[in-house]
Amino acid sequence: MSKNVFSAENQQERLPKLLPDYIVGLVDGEGYFSVSATIDRSKNYLSRRVRLVFGVKIKEEDGGILYRLKETFGCGEVSRKIDTRPKFSNCLEYQVRDYTDIKTIIIPFFQKYRLQIRSKRASFEGFCKIGDFFEKKIHLTEEGFEKVKNLAKAIH
Repeated sequence: MSKNVFSAENQQERLPKLLPDYIVGLVDGEGYFSVSATIDRSKNYLSRRVRLVFGVKIKEEDGGILYRLKETFGCGEVSRKIDTRPKFSNCLEYQVRDYTDIKTIIIPFFQKYRLQIRSKRASFEGFCKIGDFFEKKIHLTEEGFEKVKNLAKAIH
């Protein structure tokens, strides 16, 4: 699976940035805020891991817009997802996985430009709360980790 479906050589000029209202509509329809909370048990230690991901996934034929989204935010990656099932399309997916980018770019953007779909807004609010727990390292305690897991279940 290639992370760079359309190489930089094919993008002769800079892509125009998207307007905030357009981004909100795109994310309301096709975006997601995801959190995974896992425990890694080794012989000598226990590690509680929390990963936050913001993403948008659409059919490959419409996926060019994701490169403009990446250009607008200035972070994240676009990757191709192959689907071999009959009557299903290949997709392109834009994801931001770096916590610093999520904290300094993605969360402030959606705090300023409010999502319109109630369930998507609730997912975002849970995502922010988990981000706050992560920042404060609350997830490193057993009780805090359980709170993060329960919040993560609620936002999916």
